[in-house]
Amino acid sequence: MQKNKIIIYGDLHGCLDEFIALREKIQPSPDDREIVIGDIVDRGPHSNELFRYVRENGIESVLGNHEYRYLRYKRHNDIYLKTEKNNPMNFDERRLSLFNGFDEGDLEFLESLPFFIKIDNLTLLHAGILNNIDLESAKKKDLEKLLWIRYLKDEKTPLALGSEDESSTFWSELYDGKQGIIIYGHEAFKEVKVDTHSLGIDTGCVYGNRLTACIVSDTSDPMNNYELMSVASQKDSSL
Repeated sequence: MQKNKIIIYGDLHGCLDEFIALREKIQPSPDDREIVIGDIVDRGPHSNELFRYVRENGIESVLGNHEYRYLRYKRHNDIYLKTEKNNPMNFDERRLSLFNGFDEGDLEFLESLPFFIKIDNLTLLHAGILNNIDLESAKKKDLEKLLWIRYLKDEKTPLALGSEDESSTFWSELYDGKQGIIIYGHEAFKEVKVDTHSLGIDTGCVYGNRLTACIVSDTSDPMNNYELMSVASQKDSSL
């Protein structure tokens, strides 16, 4: 069994105090590798502080759909500064304040975030995957789907948020395991969602439930070598 553990944190969404409390509970060693499953920012009270805390403590993250929004805004803004071509993305005051709160190091970290991280038979991505996507050869349009997939019409057809019904199937229930054991976030569950080839670990801290981490001790066989740890949210539950 490997010496270091992989510690994967569910969606943080600005919940700095809970994140610090969870790390104190876990007590990561210097050999451990800490990775956030995306969506460090937005919704919660301390997005900028949390984003910087993650970066300055050497914690990795995959790209979440919320980070991707700010990344796209930055790229449009960079074009505007060079060409004066208008930024097509309109941010409200809250999002603009968050974006303007990023320093140069934060922006470099934002641009470095990958769509997925694969370690042996463990795959970390933000939301979900389709069985016809091969991560190693996927084009950008398919990689972008990793940020928002939830429910499917069929194996190859994801549904837009809010268009699912009783006949819709959550992606993880159809996932065939060919891209490894996937640990993901994006969809907030009351309890960790365990399927044959995946674990959904967003337990809705920002909605008042819990912040959860999955600690994998053997990445060659993650489903038989993981432990869950969590702390309660500091706000009232809406889950």
